[in-house]
Amino acid sequence: MKKINVGIIGVGSFTKALVEGVSFYTKNPNETIGLINPLIGEYKVKDINFVCAFDVDERKVGKKLHEAISAGSNITKEITKPLKYNADVYRGPTLDGVIKEMRESFVRESSAPVADVVKILKENKTDIVVNLVPSGSDQATLFYAEAALKARCSFINCIPTSLATNPKWRKQFENKGLVLLGDDIKSQLGATMLNRLLLEILKMRGIKVTKSEQINRGGNADHFNLLYRFKHKEKSKSEALKSFLGKDDAKPTVGFFYTGEPSGHKLVNIRIEGEIFGRTPIVINSLVEDEISINGAGTVVDAIRIARLLVDRKTLKEAKSVCPFLMKSPPEQMSDQEGFRAFQKTLKKV
Repeated sequence: MKKINVGIIGVGSFTKALVEGVSFYTKNPNETIGLINPLIGEYKVKDINFVCAFDVDERKVGKKLHEAISAGSNITKEITKPLKYNADVYRGPTLDGVIKEMRESFVRESSAPVADVVKILKENKTDIVVNLVPSGSDQATLFYAEAALKARCSFINCIPTSLATNPKWRKQFENKGLVLLGDDIKSQLGATMLNRLLLEILKMRGIKVTKSEQINRGGNADHFNLLYRFKHKEKSKSEALKSFLGKDDAKPTVGFFYTGEPSGHKLVNIRIEGEIFGRTPIVINSLVEDEISINGAGTVVDAIRIARLLVDRKTLKEAKSVCPFLMKSPPEQMSDQEGFRAFQKTLKKV
């Protein structure tokens, strides 16, 4: 089976989880526990091959990817020792990828010259570019999306920047025989998904929602970044919840807190208040704890493989149908059950 050559934008904790996760399933090719879809078409997780990466941190630039993923502030729990991928980390443009506060606390910006991104993607025969820059990096996301188009690579936008929701962007990729998936990757099982399911049940049972609150706490670089650039993430999470609320229900609120304790562990409190029969109060309190980067990587391995399969089968327009299962802010919102059915239907169709 031909490998899927992947380029990574942003060598943070999420990339560490992704590279180690792919390494784990490559070392254990018959292992299926922890996978949403062990097979997508004929592709297994072991068919994912990392060929290049881009970052701005001097502790990562110039290293091999399997070495760089443990450098700097990358602190997520180790899944396994990573395989030695022949993938170099190049100096990418900073643009808006690093805010001032991140420079002081998490990033040591490299003095190396910015690499020719398009040339490197082409030289490494990259099939798919995965965008994992910090939330709020709109300029950087657009720059790398343009580079992917020029290098004829499909693009997976894992952050909330509006890209795949724009029909013009999707069309540009389709016109080149490529796919664009986005925006804002879902966790394999995250708090927003659980929140959506709870709200869907309340709506189904005729319960008015008087309060819907989600509080996210974490100690990695992304949570620190969200102290200053939470608007994109807040909008993405809120929009993912609103479709399950009626016009008379309370609007959802989403908060982000940085614990100050370096850890890939995330804790989310969900509180939903409502009124049942006779306008009698009801309260639901839920708690989700996970390794956030690992949770997200469990979905990205499916996004990579379905992106390649759609290009293989020349069924590019189906990209829109698979996004609701994979992303918080897809071109068209669906319930998680509807998104799952659309994803599985596409798998059978292609």
